Amino acid sequence: MPVESDIGRRLRQRRQEIGISLRKLAQMTDLTASFLSQVERGKANLSLNSLHRIARMLDVSLLYFLEESKSDENEMRSQERNHSQALGLMYSPVVRSDSRSKLVLPPSGVEYELLVPSLGRKMVALFGKLSPGSENIARRLPLPTEEIIYVTSGSLLIGLDSGDYILNANDTIYFEGEQLQKIVCASTDQEATWISIITPAIF
Repeated sequence: MPVESDIGRRLRQRRQEIGISLRKLAQMTDLTASFLSQVERGKANLSLNSLHRIARMLDVSLLYFLEESKSDENEMRSQERNHSQALGLMYSPVVRSDSRSKLVLPPSGVEYELLVPSLGRKMVALFGKLSPGSENIARRLPLPTEEIIYVTSGSLLIGLDSGDYILNANDTIYFEGEQLQKIVCASTDQEATWISIITPAIF
């Protein structure tokens, strides 16, 4: 998907909302203003670490850059919201499979989908995808977390401080967030997919 339609657009929107120039944001993130301009215009891609730095400087969570899916189910979701409101509910607890918010990081090839209906709670659940030969280098989190990863298809290498672990479909691993170093697709002929549950939801 075009960067302009998601990460670049949201970056520019948030930067303008809080009145930060490209030059100022570049100084705050150790990136160049010309590079950030290219990102906003969909001409360049961000690494995961750079996106984390930008999110921190713009005072938003990483999941701020999730793109809201624009499927044909929008009308159904609108009807569900209206029904929920009629029942006095704050939001629908259901997240439809074709209307999850998504975050795609082109350099690493990792794609995340949000599995919970809203953020700001005690736990967050994500659905991740990596194509063969791709990996995601983890960034040290600012607060202690606990995480469970359940592999749903393919093979996934989880690199922790204690070593590398290869998980196949239906395998799980539990670890403290600060131990995570990398996530690599260990499959040679199919993408690896997994569900990640993290608490607290510090994203």
